[in-house]
Amino acid sequence: MNPALDQKSIAVYREKITDEICKAFGFSPAGVVRRLLGPLFRLPTSRFGRIVYRADTEAGLSGLSGGARRILPDLELEVTSWGAENIPLDGPLLLVSNHPGAFDSVAILSCIPRQDVKVLISDVPFTRAFASARRYFIYVPLEASASGRLTTLRASIGHLRSGGALLDFARGEVESDPEINPDVDLCIQEWSRSIEIMLREVPDCRLQVAIVSGALMPKYVFSPIVKIRRTAATRQKLAEFLQVSRQMAFASHDKTHVHISFAQPVKGMDLTGGETMSVVMGIARRLLKEHMESLGTHSKIRTKS
Repeated sequence: MNPALDQKSIAVYREKITDEICKAFGFSPAGVVRRLLGPLFRLPTSRFGRIVYRADTEAGLSGLSGGARRILPDLELEVTSWGAENIPLDGPLLLVSNHPGAFDSVAILSCIPRQDVKVLISDVPFTRAFASARRYFIYVPLEASASGRLTTLRASIGHLRSGGALLDFARGEVESDPEINPDVDLCIQEWSRSIEIMLREVPDCRLQVAIVSGALMPKYVFSPIVKIRRTAATRQKLAEFLQVSRQMAFASHDKTHVHISFAQPVKGMDLTGGETMSVVMGIARRLLKEHMESLGTHSKIRTKS
């Protein structure tokens, strides 16, 4: 490897993630606040940039799953999963999940024993900066438009038709972590109907639902700092960046233990029809219940304290 090129790539990741932190606070990445935040977050963003570089390099060799597994020790991320042995090893697979944020995607991808998995991901400058991993990204435009959604949907269907696996965070934005707020049924109710379209267009595709929890820590979710944002989604996004920045700045300070449950895969052709989304949501709700029971939730729900 070229050390100079390595440092240049790491610097790009550092600057792009600093821009995202700035936006999470509600400021423009081109304003004076960005120039102030740059030095303040230089330590955590530099470390994060090095980790991302390692993940991207490994993804070029062994796909997103290999890249995710490569950085689990760097992130001090522990993953406990149930049902991962049921993930199909080949053939079209649509894997849909809830999305509490932080490193949930890394945790899920680390469990998938396939090199062909792609992921639906926000189209932002940071995700565009990946040199190798971006070949496995299907970008979702931030600005909602019919043409943008259609392009994303066509790319997703094309990948599934080619026999690939696709990870889809079904609601399209972050939602409550079940270990902090177990009442996430309303979020499942808002899962995108694009799931139904993809299953209809690729009849031999298998569907597998995943539920992930433990990605966020209560002390960041309930931090007074996040109250500067108005909506639940932007508050959670800010909590995510606060947590990751703290973890990057102080190694071993906040270790994350993510829990994932995978449902049994089902044939998409068995679901197609007018009630497809109702069936999918029913699978998700049953899996959520089983997931929380596996955690002994009634005695282990994480709280502000």
